[in-house]
Amino acid sequence: MRRRNGSDGAKERDPVVQRTALRLWRVEDNRSFFTPSDLFFRGDVPVTQIEAESGFIWTDSLSRTTAMRLLSPTHFLVALVATAALLGGADGCSSDPNIEGAKLYIRSEDYTSALANLETALAENPDNAEALALKGRVLQLQAKNISDPIERHPFVEQMMAALNRAEALAPGDDDVAFTRLSAWAEEMTSGGRLLQNSGGDEENLAKAIQAFENATYIQPDSSSGHYNLGLAHLVDGNADNAIAPFETAIATGGGDANAYLYCGRALLATGSNASRALEMLEEGSGLYPDDEPLRAELLNAYAATGQTDRALTAYEDAITRDPDNPVLRYNYGSTLLKAERFDDAIVQLERAIAIEPDNANSQYNMGAAYQNKATAVNAQLIAAGDDDAEARRLRTERDGLLEQALPYLVEARRLTTAQDESPADICTALFQVYAQLSRSEEATEAGECSEQDMN
Repeated sequence: MRRRNGSDGAKERDPVVQRTALRLWRVEDNRSFFTPSDLFFRGDVPVTQIEAESGFIWTDSLSRTTAMRLLSPTHFLVALVATAALLGGADGCSSDPNIEGAKLYIRSEDYTSALANLETALAENPDNAEALALKGRVLQLQAKNISDPIERHPFVEQMMAALNRAEALAPGDDDVAFTRLSAWAEEMTSGGRLLQNSGGDEENLAKAIQAFENATYIQPDSSSGHYNLGLAHLVDGNADNAIAPFETAIATGGGDANAYLYCGRALLATGSNASRALEMLEEGSGLYPDDEPLRAELLNAYAATGQTDRALTAYEDAITRDPDNPVLRYNYGSTLLKAERFDDAIVQLERAIAIEPDNANSQYNMGAAYQNKATAVNAQLIAAGDDDAEARRLRTERDGLLEQALPYLVEARRLTTAQDESPADICTALFQVYAQLSRSEEATEAGECSEQDMN
């Protein structure tokens, strides 16, 4: 076996890098980057206040671990009942026998015949606003009977063509407004159900996305449709496609804290939009200064984009408000570790472990803090040259730090193995420590575990 980084201090070894990216802090559940436990579907049309209700689903999002809280369709059903009553009351008599015949066909749910009558009426008068509005209604009823949003979309397009023309001819027509509202609510409900029941299934996620796209086609100025479309793309693991819907939701007046939060998160997840993400999160935090999840996401963004000084200041402030949050302590300690402030990192990581001892990442980064500090001492040892007394002191300090790293690295390996994850990176760090301490047998075993060629 070839020994790496000899134990006599003659070679300077590379510092250990903390094992994982920062665990991005979520106030509610403290899970991971895409764990939006507080996602909900909103309604910004004057129907009812849509509130989040219980019901979690676990899906895959980017890292393929996402929990979403989705809206029960109950709120939408209230709107649909009201809409149906209003539409039913609008069927007054018409002087056009084709329109009257179409209404009779609608009551018997013979929508094909109803459309034929309306097409005849429109052939006689293309600007017949009543026929156009009723055509839109028939197409909406036909679409309602199609379960697949992808198959519904052609009906939605035809419906909107008829409704838009009717609205242009007769502005303010209540029938047009209620048909549009009913179709929008049905697409939103459909998207919510599909997303809630998808379980990460790509086909159902695609259908949920199409349902929300249908909703935005029907009501392009409704921020809710765009917002929910962005959420669906996040659950589908596509941050790139989520950005535009979130930005549109904000631009159309639906820029509440959650829209800024998930737009910033999606921008960060692409890996190439860090500056835009910071702008979005800073703008949102300025508008909603008391929103803790948004403030936490901004803090994460500072750390993730290498703005260490701003991140450290923000973490220190956040810890003052929430001193017993283990993920916050972990993130703060890991950022300090990255800044090579080893003693301060150890204090924070020690606190994180005291609160949450079974977290393998905290254990690993604690070991890394001691190991990296030992690397810094080793550099001083090399520089000491012929000063034997100073060399002995530094060697003793270095080896003591390595010994302190070991129990944390060993525990991190145990926890990681218990979670059926590979401990290879941890074993690499253990190999380095054991080799530095001249513990050959343990170094050999760690080398084999690290899945690297030690010859």
